[in-house]
Order: sequence, then structure tokens, then C-alpha cells
Amino acid sequence: MTQLDSDRALVDEVKDQFGFTGIAKKLAPSIVEASKGDGMVIGLEGKWGSGKTSLLNFLQTELKALKEENVYTISIAPWLNGDSSPLVFSLLQPMSKVLEEIEIEKQSAPQAKWKFWNRNKEKVARLSQLLKNYGPQTARRAALVANFAGNFFPGSQALGSALEKGADVVDQLIPIDQTPTEIKQQIAKKLQKLDIGFVVMLDDLDRLEPEQAVEVVRLVRSVADFPKVVYLMCYDRDVLAHALETGLKVSDGGLFLQKVVQLTFSIPLPEPFDLRTQFFEEAVSIYNDSNSQKIEKSICDDLRSAVDREGSELTTPREVKIALNSVRFVYPQIKDVVYFPDFCRLVLIKTTHHRLYKWLENYLATLSVLITQDASVDIDERSRIGASLKELLPAKGLSSAQSISSLRSFIPGISSAEKDDECVFRSTSPYAVRESIKLKRLASPLHYRFYFALTGPKTVLRDDDFEGLLSSARNDFEGLAENLTILATKYRHAQRTWFEHVLDRLDDTLIEELDALQAEGFLLALSNMMDHALSKDMDQRNFYYSIPDKANDVAKSCLKRIGNIAPTKLCSIVEKMSNGVALNWLVGHFFLNQLYRHGVIGDKPAHPEEWEITEGALQSATEILKSRLSQLKVKDEILSYPNISSFLYGWRHIGNNGEAEAWVKDCCQSDENFLKILNSLRTWAMSNKVYYPLHKGAIDKFFDFNEVNGRLEKLLVGCYSNQAKDIQLAIKQAEHFR
Repeated sequence: MTQLDSDRALVDEVKDQFGFTGIAKKLAPSIVEASKGDGMVIGLEGKWGSGKTSLLNFLQTELKALKEENVYTISIAPWLNGDSSPLVFSLLQPMSKVLEEIEIEKQSAPQAKWKFWNRNKEKVARLSQLLKNYGPQTARRAALVANFAGNFFPGSQALGSALEKGADVVDQLIPIDQTPTEIKQQIAKKLQKLDIGFVVMLDDLDRLEPEQAVEVVRLVRSVADFPKVVYLMCYDRDVLAHALETGLKVSDGGLFLQKVVQLTFSIPLPEPFDLRTQFFEEAVSIYNDSNSQKIEKSICDDLRSAVDREGSELTTPREVKIALNSVRFVYPQIKDVVYFPDFCRLVLIKTTHHRLYKWLENYLATLSVLITQDASVDIDERSRIGASLKELLPAKGLSSAQSISSLRSFIPGISSAEKDDECVFRSTSPYAVRESIKLKRLASPLHYRFYFALTGPKTVLRDDDFEGLLSSARNDFEGLAENLTILATKYRHAQRTWFEHVLDRLDDTLIEELDALQAEGFLLALSNMMDHALSKDMDQRNFYYSIPDKANDVAKSCLKRIGNIAPTKLCSIVEKMSNGVALNWLVGHFFLNQLYRHGVIGDKPAHPEEWEITEGALQSATEILKSRLSQLKVKDEILSYPNISSFLYGWRHIGNNGEAEAWVKDCCQSDENFLKILNSLRTWAMSNKVYYPLHKGAIDKFFDFNEVNGRLEKLLVGCYSNQAKDIQLAIKQAEHFR
């Protein structure tokens, strides 16, 4: 796993990606000059995670680099003190300690300077002692005030008790011989005379409890506002203002803060693309490390598009770190079952818009059960989900990450329609669903869950079992076909068989590692068992990126592999495939697809360099299949095929001219067969539920459309009336799903 980012503030200027070093170089001289005057409180304001502490670290470095004599930097994080000691101690004790160190250090300084510090040694020691005395005296006063206030403001007594405990301890050691006001005046005078300046950095004030925030602000403004002391207070303005409102019971904490801070400097927003650039570059590195290979150009381009859009909502370096840590922590565990650009899209949404992230989880879960036909969504539910989406993404611009349109590229079925119920679960094409499943995208009903929750081991075939299949492919393709047939009958989850899991595992990367015998073994096994797998798949979920489509892709990849390592065997292997038992898949899927790819049918052929088989091999295979099709005499043999329509389409193009149409005409003399053939020609479409329309174009390939309508009218009376009505409804529905 790539090393996680601990989100610590930066101290190394080399790692500065957002220009904080340059800001520190410009600010440091001004801060030094301010420390030579009457004192000042400077507010360094920025959102949580904007880099305030990193900027403070770089400021400390630059202040040291200036080598300004007699200006000392002190860094304090009051929130780390808790309630164990009064805050005034943590504020003043470091200043006293610096003075003690000065006294020791200057005694070993060069002679010229030693004379000066020797003359002022007692003044330095006296100032150090004054600060020590001033702390407990102020704590005592603060305790009395807090206890008094407790009679009026509930909760203040607890603060007073904590302060008083610390004051009581110190009072036993230091006598009370001066008032706090007198000590403060003496401190101010001595600071002026000694020409010593302090830069006191107070970090993370926005992490304090309201009572602590009030106390620190009060100390800085009233108790410790000495000359030649610059306080650099770091905070998120909105958070600290709210704490002051709570602690002081005032209506406007920001206005109160203005009375304390004389000058503010806001952390500048990063350059428009800096945050996105950092995320993109590190995400690419994570992908390369996790997959042990360089990211493909298509994935890289889509990742850039994802970061440009969803990453536009990043506002602080911390958000970038949080998002990248999510990618580093989760992606290596699910890299084989998710699409990396979509995973990064979701991580960015989770980081910058968590409510939308939860909406997406709910929507995709509901969408998946719609596609699997396990549920439907009524109009009220659709309206509620659509209204929620509009609230989350109110923008109208196409390029805005806050618009519904921004999701449409990777979330199906959504729209910016006026009516709430029309914004979600809109019709999605079968091709789009199949493509999302093929690429394992966030929109895939089979893969979306991996993006939100890691799957358990029950859904993964054991490595030993999978290795057994690879071994059978090399030595026993018939045994492999038998094992794959068994796996095609066993479901592991969500109507997905173990055979489908095997097809998923046989991706391009794995197939590139097969030898020629293994690739041939899988091709021959598929050619003999695919009709068994198809019978299970088509009955359950013919609208997915189906098992025959997946098998097509595996077969094409295996043929490419053989073409690369054993091209002389390719033609004979294709001929063996055409003699396989799985005639439905061979005719209606694999070789029909090859005819399209070679441009024999259709008008969108693949480039010859992308062909898996040669023209000669394809012609030889189709001649074998044509001979086999001519020998089909028994009608019931075809009617028992798991996907009659795909077989008939393939037969029309591979068989002898008019042979398939003649068989259909003869077969449909029976009303029962007529209705069965029409049902097989239906496709699917999804809106608020899954529909099975029957398009005119499908009917026209084998029937006269008007004759079909007339015959259905006659069948409305009799034993087939229900089936006839269902077909008529399917034809009518097709008008809405063109």
C-alpha cells in the first residue's frame, strides 16, 4: 500500500506546493518591524485545513533567516494546555524562559556585545522575574472574576475553579507585594528600555472551548498587550467568532474580534488548479503503484476530466490530503472491481460534498434493484429523491460541479427536468448498462457496491480453484467445459453465477499471460458449453451486459492472444469453434458479431488491424455453420434454444438466403409458436421499472407488421387472449422507447 499522508503541517520548504514560502518571505520583515513598536495583534485567518500552521512554520524559518538581533519568536498552542494550568501561564512563561536564556547566552557573546549585556543583566533578570510574578497574579484575578461571573453565567464557575487551583499553588511560592496593574506597567517600561522584541505565535485558537477562547483573547488584548510584543493569532474566523459568541453571550463574535485584532491577513486561496493538479498527479502515482503498470491513456484522460470537474470543489490542502488518503487506503483492495476515474470522482464528492455522496449511495442502490427487477419505485418516492437531488445540486450551468448535469456523465437516469419525479430513474439504454458493467463503472448495478463497501470473500473464487481451471484449459478443454457448465448453474450473489465471476477474472491482463494451449482451451470450452450458460442468463437478466456478451469479449481476447503468439494455429482453432455444440451462442452472438466487425453486415466495421480473425478464417467458419444450419430439420430443436431471437438474427446472415424467414413462417402456423417467437423478439427498457417492448423493426425482419396486428386481434378471444394482450401492450410500449 502507498504510504498514507499523516496531514502534518509542513516544515520543509521543498514540499511547499501552494506558495506559502513566498508569503512567509514577504510577511516576515513586516512582522519584525511591528515587534519594534508599541505592540500589535495580527490575525492570520483561514479555513481549517487551509495551511495556517504550515505558514506559521515557514514564518518561523524566515524570521530566523533574517537574523534580527533581539527579536525572539515564541510558538504556543493554547488548546494543548487543556484545563491543567491557567492559560496565562502558557502565555507568559515562555517569554520569561527566553529572558533567562538570553542572560546565559549573552555572557558567552563577543566582548563588544558582552559589555552591553553585562550592563543590562540585572534588568533582564528583573524583567524575567516580573513576568513570573505577573502570571499567577493575573490568574488569581481571572479566577475571582470568573467565579463572580458564575453567579450570572452558568458554567463560568468551573473555569474560575481551574484558574484558582493554579493560582493557589503559585501563591505559596511567590509573595503578593504588587498589584497586576503595577507589575504590567513595570514590564512595559523594561521592555521599552531593553530593546527586546517578541513575536508570539498562537496557533489553533479555533480549536479552543468557548471559555478558553474568551480567556486567550482577553489575555492578549488586556493582560499581555505589552510594547514590542507582536501576537500572531491563527484561527478560522467563523469558528472563533462563534466560540466567542457562545463564551461571551454576545450576538456578533466577529465584531468583538475586531476590537482585539488590529490587523488581519487571510490565507490566500490556492491558485485555481493547484489543488486539482496535486490530486491528479498523486492519484496517477497511486494507480501506477497499485497496478504495477503505467496508467492507460484513456483512463488517464477520464481521470483528468473527473478531477477537473469534481475537484473544482476542493478548497484547502487538507481536503486534498483527505481525498488522497481515501484513494491510497481503499483502491488497492478493490482495484480489480472498480473503474479508477469513477472511484476518484466518488472520493472527491465524499470529501467536498458528503450529503451528495450519501444521496448517490442510496440512488445507486435503488437503481440496482430496479434493474434486477427486485423492486419498483412509485411516483411519490421518485419525487422525493428528485427533490433531494435538486436541493443538493441547485446550479444550472452545464460546467458547474454543483449542477445535476455534472453527474450525467457517470450516473445514469438523472435529468434536470422541471418535475421532481422526472429528475431520476429515467430510461437507460441497454448498451449503456452493458458498457458500465463491462468497465466496472460506478453506474454498474453489479459493481456500484464495491465503491461504497468492500465485498466479502464469499463472492470471490478461491485462487486454487481458479488455477485448476487454467490447468484444465491447457490439458483438458472438455473437462474445462464441464466445470464451467457446473459453475454456470451455481449462484454466488445477486443472480450472478460463479461462471460469470470466471469471465470477469479473464480480463485482458490475465489473458495476456495465457499460453497458446490455454487460450485455445477456453475458446473450445466456451464453444461447447455457452448455450447452458446462456439458458441461465437469458431467463434471469437479459438486460445486463450479459454472459454471452462477456464470453464474446473473452473469446476475442483469446483469439488475439493466439494471433500474437501462434498465428499459424488461428484458422484451425476458429474452424474447431464453428463445430462446437453451443450453436445458439456461436450463430447468434460470436460469429454474428464477427460479421459486423468485418463489415459483412452493418456500416460500422472495425479497422482490419483490430480484427481478431482473418477474412479467410471467418469465411471458412461461416461455411461450416451454413452447412450445419441447413441440416436443422426439427422445429422444437430451435424453439428450445435459450435465446431464439439472437439465433434467428444470426441465421438470417450466416445461413442460406431466406432460410430463417421460411422456418419462422412454417413454425408460426401454430398460434402457440407464433406467440413464442414474438415474445423472443422483445427487448428491454428501463424507466421507473423494467419494460419489455416489442419494436416494429424487430417484427418486420420476420413478419408483416399489419398481419401480426390482425392475427393478435383474433387471438384476443380464446385460450391465448392473455398472451395476445401482453404482446399488444409490448408493441404499444415500444412507441415510447424508440
